[in-house]
Amino acid sequence: MEVNQIQKETQTSQKEGAQTSHEKSDIKNYIIVALATALIVLGLVWIRDSGNTDVPTGNVPAAVGAAQVPSAPRVPLDMKTLADDDPFLGKEDAPVVIIEWSDYECPFCERFFSQTLPQIKEKYIKTGKVKLVYRDFPLDIHPEATPAALAANCAGKQDKYFEFHDKIFENQQSMGSTSYKKWAQEVGVDVSAWEKCTKDPQQLQEVTKDLSDGAQAGIRGTPGFIINGQLVSGAQPFSVFEQIIEAELS
Repeated sequence: MEVNQIQKETQTSQKEGAQTSHEKSDIKNYIIVALATALIVLGLVWIRDSGNTDVPTGNVPAAVGAAQVPSAPRVPLDMKTLADDDPFLGKEDAPVVIIEWSDYECPFCERFFSQTLPQIKEKYIKTGKVKLVYRDFPLDIHPEATPAALAANCAGKQDKYFEFHDKIFENQQSMGSTSYKKWAQEVGVDVSAWEKCTKDPQQLQEVTKDLSDGAQAGIRGTPGFIINGQLVSGAQPFSVFEQIIEAELS
């Protein structure tokens, strides 16, 4: 009887030990999975915040990795053809041509507009060294990007493109049809003709062409730039543009 009792107690103890070991293993596995998940989430947040670029979800292939910097390869493109007939700042025959593809609702595009563009204007555009061409690249994650592009392009039909362009970026949090009409009045266009233009299917085709040309040229997010054939992605600081421009001028 005593031997049987000892055997039963031993078996019970072994089972309890196995259960405890199994529970510890489960807890360990749970902790490992939780830590791995946290690291993945942190990595995605870092990529999103460090890229300085908004990327699309459907209309063109999504960007991969960090923004390209001055070492980006030069692409064999005809800059004159790529610039199309879109609005530009600077001398038409400037030695350096920057083509920007942008989205009016993109926060990184606004950052470039407010922080970097003023320095490029002052040092290179006003001095005749750079021509900057603006082309639309409305992302499908931004519902106001295309309406804003149409509104600006139609203001451009009355020679008020950049006045309207600036209004949008200066008031990005107020985008919408009511604001567009208000800004059209403020920049001094014929509002009736402007409204008619925004409903013209041909204007939408122009925006779509900008998007298509950009995608074919390698643009994968906004803002995206081609500087004399060199692709640069993201709202890079002025020093990045300065380095490329100076190399092109030398």
